[in-house]
Amino acid sequence: MREGFYARLRQKRGDDDVLAACIDRVVNQLEDTATDGDKPGMLLGKIQSGKTRGFVGAIARAFDSSFDIAVVLTKGTKTLSAQTVARLNADLSDFIEDEDVLVLDIMKLPGRLTKSELKRKIIIVAKKQAQNLNNLLTFLRGQPALQNRKILLVDDEADLASVRFVKNRKTDQIDQGTIADQIDQLRGLSSGVAFLQVTATPYSLYLQPNDYDDAQNVSCIFQPKRPSFTELLPINEKYVGGDFFFGDFDEDDYRRYLYVSVSEDEQDALRREDKRRINRTRILDTPNAAGLRRAIVSFILAAGVRRWQQAQLGERPQKYAMIIHNDTQKAAQKWQVNVVGWIFEAVLDAATNDPTKLAPLFDQAYEDLSRSVNAGSGRMPDRDQAFKIVIDTLAGDEVVQELVNSDRDVMALLDEKAELRLRTGFNIFVGGNILDRGITIPKLISFYYGRNPKKMQADTVLQHSRMYGYRHPQDMLVTRFFTSQAVYDRLQVIDAFEKTLRKAFETGAHDKGVVFIQADANDTVRPCAPNKVLLSDVISLEPSGALLPTSFNTKRGRAMKDIQSTLETLIKPQWRDTGKFYTIDRSEAYKIIDLIDRSLEFDNIDFDWAAMKGLISYYLDATPTRPNPSLKVTAATGRRLDKRNSGEKSGRSIMGTALRQRAITAAQNDPVLVLLQQDGSTELGWNGHSFWWPVLVAPGAAEPCVFASKTAQ
Repeated sequence: MREGFYARLRQKRGDDDVLAACIDRVVNQLEDTATDGDKPGMLLGKIQSGKTRGFVGAIARAFDSSFDIAVVLTKGTKTLSAQTVARLNADLSDFIEDEDVLVLDIMKLPGRLTKSELKRKIIIVAKKQAQNLNNLLTFLRGQPALQNRKILLVDDEADLASVRFVKNRKTDQIDQGTIADQIDQLRGLSSGVAFLQVTATPYSLYLQPNDYDDAQNVSCIFQPKRPSFTELLPINEKYVGGDFFFGDFDEDDYRRYLYVSVSEDEQDALRREDKRRINRTRILDTPNAAGLRRAIVSFILAAGVRRWQQAQLGERPQKYAMIIHNDTQKAAQKWQVNVVGWIFEAVLDAATNDPTKLAPLFDQAYEDLSRSVNAGSGRMPDRDQAFKIVIDTLAGDEVVQELVNSDRDVMALLDEKAELRLRTGFNIFVGGNILDRGITIPKLISFYYGRNPKKMQADTVLQHSRMYGYRHPQDMLVTRFFTSQAVYDRLQVIDAFEKTLRKAFETGAHDKGVVFIQADANDTVRPCAPNKVLLSDVISLEPSGALLPTSFNTKRGRAMKDIQSTLETLIKPQWRDTGKFYTIDRSEAYKIIDLIDRSLEFDNIDFDWAAMKGLISYYLDATPTRPNPSLKVTAATGRRLDKRNSGEKSGRSIMGTALRQRAITAAQNDPVLVLLQQDGSTELGWNGHSFWWPVLVAPGAAEPCVFASKTAQ
């Protein structure tokens, strides 16, 4: 007897026990009546973590069960749709050849399915675009033989386009978007539809209510979008995520060198053509292209070093990629291509006619890469060898530059796996949103990123993180991420948000969910548009985690003096420097927090003081694990932290090890407010006046918490 679909697929792909068990759990729960059409399930992965591998396995496992048809909905681009079809054809090639499975692209449907084809398991791939989904609905409704069979609906990148609510300005009623409505129609085709959502950024989905029965001013019936269960896609040790790019690393840790700061002035100068700020004649001298110059030379050297290392080991040299993603506007991207071209003209001219002109740029890159390669116990060619590699690469015209700003551009650049084709050992892609969700960019070792809107959306920005994924350890030693400090700080907050969410599911906290709190009158979450959980409105906090303002300076003058004078009366002497914790009323704490708010000015990202007060209020609500919570306070004076070290967001260095440990112990059941009096002298980088620094420590017995200070609209 022939083995089942998933057993054969597993043997072909080499799926380990952990992934196989995850796939089993997903399909077992999808078979439960609680998820049929009405209640979706969630397969939650990380960016570039193998989500396609996971849902293809789930489809094969579902075919072993009672399912006969799988419909896969992809992001609305030809690129991702083609990539998904290519992946299905590759993974299921044996089944297709044996006429057990039929894979159909909605863009290339046959005239009709024969009786022989209707006997097979059928997979249909359609991108989430209105006409494509209309074609899909028409096709399924026109095939009565298909409607009586059990269907698995897989929504890839399920937070994108699949959830959208719009208020009608004329009627004030709420409608949902066309694509969301079409997906609801697919879910309602028969009672045998099971719905699996797949994404790495599920925030808009978890912020949905369990149902819409009580929603006001709605003009149609909405199918529930919030997952009824969540399974985490296993991530193995080769995965590279935020832990590699955000954190405090020692000098002997190569991760310390992955991030390279770029000035905001430079990234602004790259947004629109202005030859007064950047011009061809001074391209190697202008500070407005310093980071981009460094990024390009560093990439050429990094790829050259890896290819040299591979040659030393008798291995085939690999091809490598760099992304420049600074803007969404096509005009800006064309300007960036011009600037990149000027840089190459200048460095190529130097390489050909006067290599010594390249020495400063090369030396900077060589010194930087040597530190991380040595920290990771890798091999580095000596300076002369490395310099020759760069010169030969440039003189040999081995670097390919591509502008990618449309679906059509990308389709022309795909290889047989529907991944971006690397033409040479050195490939630079300049583009916008088309380079984000889903598209695979192999061997990416350099990323120049400049997107900096006033409000970043956590899910959108995470999907831009193409440097995440499974990476060769030696590639990581020469990898670099170039962006401004302001953007980096925001990305660090987003990374903390993502970790909080995932940890909630890993620990099974809050019934395998996460607590979402909204500071509106009713503490409720209304149906909201997708991707509208704005970074500036969201704070995440783990059990025993610390919430505190960072990257700020103090105000000056009489107003500052008056604020500190008032705080001296509110922060009681008995709280100070005793190491003990005292009970404080929440209204008293709010007065202190409001005054401190008035005393600080922020460098990059404003601190959400409403979140600090809102979380105190939330933690003071009694729960079974914390039946009688109270707010504790302690104060410490004489702190002398240098402002340069004030950006550490975990609170470890701000509080110090001893106080942090005592605060975490005290916060096992109760929230703790730690008040630190800081020497604000100018010699430490501050504005000359002492000030109070508040830190809120979450109870250890609390659930992971995501706080939104206003309802997304």
